Amino acid sequence: MTRWFTNEHPALRQFWHPVARVADLGGPGPHSIRLLGDDYVLVKLDSWSVLPAACPHRLAPLSAGKIVDGRLECAYHGWCFASSGTCVDIPAIDSGSTIPPSAHLEAAARVEEQYGLIWVALDEPLTPIPVNPEWDDDGFGLAVIPAQTWNASAAQMADNFLDVAHFPFTHLGTIGDPNDLVVGDYEVVRDGWSFSAEHHHSSKVLYDAQSGETDSFETFHRTMTFRCDAPHHVRLHIDYGDDGDLVLLFFHQPVDDEHTTMYSYALAENIADGRQQPEDHIAFQSEVGREDRELLEQLVMKGVPLDPGVETHTKADKITVELRRVLADIDKLSR
Repeated sequence: MTRWFTNEHPALRQFWHPVARVADLGGPGPHSIRLLGDDYVLVKLDSWSVLPAACPHRLAPLSAGKIVDGRLECAYHGWCFASSGTCVDIPAIDSGSTIPPSAHLEAAARVEEQYGLIWVALDEPLTPIPVNPEWDDDGFGLAVIPAQTWNASAAQMADNFLDVAHFPFTHLGTIGDPNDLVVGDYEVVRDGWSFSAEHHHSSKVLYDAQSGETDSFETFHRTMTFRCDAPHHVRLHIDYGDDGDLVLLFFHQPVDDEHTTMYSYALAENIADGRQQPEDHIAFQSEVGREDRELLEQLVMKGVPLDPGVETHTKADKITVELRRVLADIDKLSR
């Protein structure tokens, strides 16, 4: 039987995942979230915490509760929980009574705020949150691309964003040069749970993403440097020559086996110096993403196969083959 790496793979508990954009939360919560096929509650007490979704008493949703005196109070019977998941009060029993051990909740091992996102590792993480120095570099301006939930797995989405052969086909309406078909040789470098590659290719000059122009266009040479941080977070650095550098960040939340929420950003020198507006990048990258999404959501299996014989690879696929090696190594963690 073919082994597939999907969004509910148990080893994903040992890695960081974004679960919400802070600006979209509107306050400390509690907020409902879903990760790796399970429901949780996100709440900010003394710090951000992720707890199981249901109160252990009568399984009421803790997202229906409220914060009282720095504790999360269940809306049903008033049971109160600290950010650690410890049940600190059961109003129906007197203060001298022992709180049963099963009343306590198991909190996520780590919760951090980075890149305007709440990141969660359900178990102690094997890797840090991806490092992106341009985030704090004044030479780069920021465009926040709206979060999207796709009917695809996070591994499939990372596989797509790392793929260097699909541009002249999938992205014919935006960046794809139909005359640049052959993928030149390139090297993939593995570093622990991360890997990187540099790729040179021809791209269209097309900033009006809505024009749909494909017949008459100019092209230019660009250098793309990819990095993937396990399990499936992708960074793409593009050298646009005189127009400056662009860094695209793709962070993935494996919601369940059918869905992935993507949080993406564009960090661009031409935003910082005023030549382009954030809205221009958002519109263009959203259109490029629409082309990817339209294809990925047609894939029947929502995962990446780990058995080498299921797919046929060529030398143009070295970077996405490396992704499969990383996923296979993650798969071994749960065996």
